[in-house]
Amino acid sequence: MTLFLGFVSCNSSGTVAEESPQSRFLKSVISLGNDFLNVFTSFGDMVGGVLGFNSNTKKSDVGAYFKKVHDTVEGTKTSLEKIVADMKTEGNPNAEATDTAVKKLVSETLIKITEGASEALKGAESDDPIGNVADQNGGAAGIGVDSLVKGIKGIVDVVLKGVGNADAGDDKKASDGSTARTANAADGEAGKLFASANAGDASNAKKSAADAAKAVGAVTGADILQAIIKDNGEAAKLAKETSGNVTVAPKDATIAGGIALRAMAKGGKFAGPSDNASVDAKKIVAGAAVSAVTKALDTLTIAIRKTIDLGLKEVQE
Repeated sequence: MTLFLGFVSCNSSGTVAEESPQSRFLKSVISLGNDFLNVFTSFGDMVGGVLGFNSNTKKSDVGAYFKKVHDTVEGTKTSLEKIVADMKTEGNPNAEATDTAVKKLVSETLIKITEGASEALKGAESDDPIGNVADQNGGAAGIGVDSLVKGIKGIVDVVLKGVGNADAGDDKKASDGSTARTANAADGEAGKLFASANAGDASNAKKSAADAAKAVGAVTGADILQAIIKDNGEAAKLAKETSGNVTVAPKDATIAGGIALRAMAKGGKFAGPSDNASVDAKKIVAGAAVSAVTKALDTLTIAIRKTIDLGLKEVQE
């Protein structure tokens, strides 16, 4: 392709030849693809790093992320449609075939991503930090979980279908690595962080925090995303309720998915230790929340980039 573009841009006599419609089309698609990837590569600049979320990151920063996804993909859609319109105006013989390819990419991929992003950002509208841990108080479910689940599912079903495992990891507590967690969130388990009561004294709160960190560290971003969108999934149940209870002993991906959802959701808050002086547990929980969200959205960003890049190459061909 590079050789072809180089050939059509000059000729052996040294005079500038009139650029053909086909050449302009190819250059337009290549330029569009590069612009799209450059925008996604720079996503991290919004909050620092490759997403680079940290303890100061707000839930609204997550909303801004989804807004950026929407606007970037919508811009790509608009640019593609303009390319097709220009081809038809110029009488390009490949206009109809390109139109068909663009319509397929728009309907099967781009629109679904923009719709998902629009829905997801509704659930992440708050100046509270994503690592929001209560002081001596219980957790709060927040009000944006359903929008986040619906929106993220719309995107994941397009860009990560079949990748990741909603049941990844195991159900073993971090405290000893061999005892299974309980469905009813016993003391010292990660489930306590979702409860309306506090997470217990300093000792138990630290155990719950360590269990949360263990769960997030044991799974991938794709696992977390699949746990988030699982139909009637336990991760969404953990995030939406304040009992900390689920149907069966939760595995690592379930806990990590629940943590990511509550961290992102407007009004979402994790239960803190009964002793406010116990800051260690709070820091660990906040760190686990930041890690869960970062893993999930890093994976989502890369998957969106790859999917649309592939789609643009198919249009180009």
